[in-house]
Amino acid sequence: MHARYGDRKRKLLKDHPDTVVEIGAGYGANFRYLRPGTKVIVIEPKRSFNELLNRRARYYGIEVEIHNYGAGTMNLKEESVDMVFGSLVLCSAENPVKVISEIRRVLKEEGKFAFLEHVKAERDTWICKVQHIVERPWKWVFDGCHVSRDTGKMIQNAHFSKVEMQEFESRTVFVPIIPHVCGVAIK
Repeated sequence: MHARYGDRKRKLLKDHPDTVVEIGAGYGANFRYLRPGTKVIVIEPKRSFNELLNRRARYYGIEVEIHNYGAGTMNLKEESVDMVFGSLVLCSAENPVKVISEIRRVLKEEGKFAFLEHVKAERDTWICKVQHIVERPWKWVFDGCHVSRDTGKMIQNAHFSKVEMQEFESRTVFVPIIPHVCGVAIK
């Protein structure tokens, strides 16, 4: 993952604020892209990751505050954070539109949502056809991941003041997740 996405994540998190909210942090793979001393408010529903998150935070010199619930209803004050980061997480969210709305709620004015997501392929392409065929079993195998969500469009339609988004293809044998978007949405 670092080899495939590292450069993009570094650019997305360049000049990040001292405190960052990360949704769906998993085991803390993105801590490597943050400055030592950064505080990360982790929104991660799986308690099973807590020990590893704490261990990786210590390794990278990160201060971590873990909240074990989904990002659809964050227990954070309205307009209280400068940056939210999400990486390959909205595909598995139960209600991604609600999560994006919640991100907007907690961001300060001019706050940034930095994201990297795989997305639905262009209609009538061979990749789109593969996504359609594998969608149901893919969700079972990959923890609720929806390969045919148009996450980029959801972010564009979420009433951010500005969205800077790049489309790219990931070089992977996992055909359903070849199309991606990454970028920054500003409140």
